[in-house]
Amino acid sequence: MDDKDHLRLQQIEEAIASFRALVDTQPPRRGWIRAIQQALGVTNRRLAKRLHLKPQTIEDMQEHEAKETIKLQTLRKLAQALDCRLVYAVVPNKPLEEMRLEQARKVARRQLKPVAHSMSLEAQGVSDADQKSELDRLVQKLLAGNPRKLWK
Repeated sequence: MDDKDHLRLQQIEEAIASFRALVDTQPPRRGWIRAIQQALGVTNRRLAKRLHLKPQTIEDMQEHEAKETIKLQTLRKLAQALDCRLVYAVVPNKPLEEMRLEQARKVARRQLKPVAHSMSLEAQGVSDADQKSELDRLVQKLLAGNPRKLWK
């Protein structure tokens, strides 16, 4: 991986770090918009007026949020009308470097498997230590190359 790719990876990790603590936070059963509205005492009628919509439209939007079918753009507009901000992130389950390493190992094993098989058929089997060494070498080569090649 070149310096630019490494820097990009670090920047993304830093950007999502604060979100990792929130990944297990569950939204209120009926959605954040309704919960914030109720906490503030803002009625659907009042919110609809702020957005130049009908109260029924607000109710429909709340239902879409609760069902997770709402558009981000719509959710952002609702949040802004409540003087809130929509915070959106995709948080990987593992650190990105770890994900890349796992993928490089999968690719390396897949590439080495036919070679190891044909060598064993020819009675030219390689020791476990040599196989591990070759796997590690190929993993490092894959990680040093274009990251897109890991996902083909």
